[in-house]
Amino acid sequence: MVKRFSILTPGKHHALPDLGERELAVLEVLWERGDATAQAVQQQMTDAGISLSTVQSTLERLHRKGLLARNKQGRAYCYRALLDRSQLISGLLRDMAEQVAAGDLAPMISGFLDFVSSQAPELAGDLSRSFSARKPAQSADEAGDD
Repeated sequence: MVKRFSILTPGKHHALPDLGERELAVLEVLWERGDATAQAVQQQMTDAGISLSTVQSTLERLHRKGLLARNKQGRAYCYRALLDRSQLISGLLRDMAEQVAAGDLAPMISGFLDFVSSQAPELAGDLSRSFSARKPAQSADEAGDD
């Protein structure tokens, strides 16, 4: 089960519901395909051996949780994810920063770089150089003093 996360909306922090593995798998299909019916999602998940009724109930749960939009097409609904993978990851990272580091991003970034270093050292070097090359953002006071 994925811990509670929230989506980043400018000026707002909306808590979203817990997600299980099956719900995440269904979201993966929708992120890859875009709009899809339950039957199309089930066909894409054939390796998982999930029945159509299970996919339908999972889609319905995600819709009730506010994570999917749906439109009636004939006798079936066509579903679409209301957040993309990047928004999900951003929400997870924001909640982790709040829960583990009292909102302080420095230890989050340091921990992330440590993780990347252990998994993909070449990517860690690229990220480190990219962070070092960025200039700190000007504060509002500095920007208005010209």
